Amino acid sequence: MGETRDPTEQFTQCFAYFLEIALGLGLVSEAGRASGAAVWIPPGRLEGWAGHPWNQPRIHALTGDGGHRYDAFWRWVDAHGPSEKLWQLDSIAVDPSWQHRGFGRALILAGLAWARSDGVGAFLSTGTEHNVSFYEKYGFRVVDSAHAPDGGPLIWFMRWEP
Repeated sequence: MGETRDPTEQFTQCFAYFLEIALGLGLVSEAGRASGAAVWIPPGRLEGWAGHPWNQPRIHALTGDGGHRYDAFWRWVDAHGPSEKLWQLDSIAVDPSWQHRGFGRALILAGLAWARSDGVGAFLSTGTEHNVSFYEKYGFRVVDSAHAPDGGPLIWFMRWEP
């Protein structure tokens, strides 16, 4: 996101912009009166958008270079994604004061139920090592991992099969 501003503030604003669009598209599921939320993207849904909710001029303005490195990172992530139609767990979060109460579990299981009912799998990417074992509990498996270009983080690419 660049080095000119507080990264926590930048990422908070970035997620706020993303969620504003994702909510309008009907992609956000909540648990526990919004103590947890997940964004599950159905297969084929990305193709119908003029632009992805993560790709907005407002988000680019938060970066130090007008979004060039940001866009390059997401192109790199997309290049590691599956070619077939799968459900995508784009984002998931539970308020820290409400964690370990089953909200994250409910949000993941709901998305996997949608994938199962469509007869397809699911995928996700994460840059947080602790999340890998969390997702493995639900049947996701690591299919690839790599460091993002230009000194970016290690990203794990995970897949779930019905």
